[in-house]
Amino acid sequence: MLTIENLLVKQEHHQILNLPAASLVSGELIAVLGPNGAGKSSLIKTICGEWSASQGQIYLHGKSLEYWHRQRLAKHLGVLPQASQLSFPFKAQEVVAIGATPLSLNIREINHAVQKWMQATDTWQFADRLYTSLSGGERQRVQLARVLLQLSQAELAPLLLLDEPTSAQDLGQQHQLLNLVKSLCQENGFAVISILHDLNQASRYADKVWLLHQGELIAQGSPPQVLKPETVMKIWGYQPELFFNRHGQQILV
Repeated sequence: MLTIENLLVKQEHHQILNLPAASLVSGELIAVLGPNGAGKSSLIKTICGEWSASQGQIYLHGKSLEYWHRQRLAKHLGVLPQASQLSFPFKAQEVVAIGATPLSLNIREINHAVQKWMQATDTWQFADRLYTSLSGGERQRVQLARVLLQLSQAELAPLLLLDEPTSAQDLGQQHQLLNLVKSLCQENGFAVISILHDLNQASRYADKVWLLHQGELIAQGSPPQVLKPETVMKIWGYQPELFFNRHGQQILV
């Protein structure tokens, strides 16, 4: 579904990102991990087109992203940044409805979709509150509902990019959000690339891990293959202990 080939990103003549090859398929959740400055956000910015690559290609459904019509691409590729700056006095549901902009929905369909995705992201209870009055975590989930509405009429399996989606959430909301994302992959065929910092959340929810270090993709594979104690020590400078829960999933402490 998404294929990255020989991707090189430079800023002011400095190499920011170098990915010779990476790919994911519909229904797959990829956790992008790495220490601060590893190139995680740079990867998201490059895939969504905010940054230009110095060389290489990114293909979505076999077609280079540069050849996608912008309106059609908006239905198939959505990004949730770490934070969204919005100072206008919009109600939360009006912010979510912005996600209908690239779509051909009538008012009734938009209203139905707004409610559906706000309920899915546990934000419907403050639909009529001003967006600016919400907490950081509430705003983050409202913006996720907006992006999901944006992708809701994709003709092909959509790609969702998440830049630290749990950063402003409390513990319960972190797992609710990741469970939602996982269900979108399993039940709706979404492909998701998500930056995470919690290695145990990556082990629990991700199908694969892309491990970045100093702008290089140094490992990719299933969480147990990549997140070995010796690798964590090498990359993060911390020696964890490895345990397994009753479902056989690994836990790093």
